[in-house]
Amino acid sequence: MYDIKDESSLRNAIDSYIHFYNYGRLQERFDSQTPIQVRTAALKTESPVVFPIVQDKRIIRYKEHLAALAARA
Repeated sequence: MYDIKDESSLRNAIDSYIHFYNYGRLQERFDSQTPIQVRTAALKTESPVVFPIVQDKRIIRYKEHLAALAARA
């Protein structure tokens, strides 16, 4: 994705990715807004829109697995 040749190009790649992550990544869960658009809107109002936090099925399965292990002990 990035052509990393030295520290400078690595720093530029990281900066570029962080910028994309905050400003260019449209999120379906945010009604097709970027994270920075959601943050900016939240800061401009006293009662910001609350977006649901999607449950991660991998984490749920992991917790169930740990609970099963604990129950056996």
